[in-house]
Amino acid sequence: MAPFVPILIMMGLAFAFVVLVTIVTFILGPKKPTPQKNAPYECGISEITPPQRRFPIKYLVTGMLFIIFDIEAASLVPMAVLMKRLGVTGLIELVTFIAILLVAFLYVWRKGAFTWE
Repeated sequence: MAPFVPILIMMGLAFAFVVLVTIVTFILGPKKPTPQKNAPYECGISEITPPQRRFPIKYLVTGMLFIIFDIEAASLVPMAVLMKRLGVTGLIELVTFIAILLVAFLYVWRKGAFTWE
């Protein structure tokens, strides 16, 4: 338990700091609510006109797919560094991993996730 005492102290100090800052902000912070500040819209301005059509989210899907494949590609670096120690078993695992990535990539591509229509 002794090695964890500094970590527990640091966590306690961080928690105490968060509580202290929250209380001080609540007590000393300005309290001038207006109907416009209390409105649910995020910037405080009323909508002039409602949106005419749904906002396309294709670019969000493409971004998420990029992040997923990028993280998986970054996980190949440690395997490449350790390839001599892993031997044939590591090579089989690496080929299997790349094959699974390829199948997932082809599936997403086939579903049309990379088209901007």
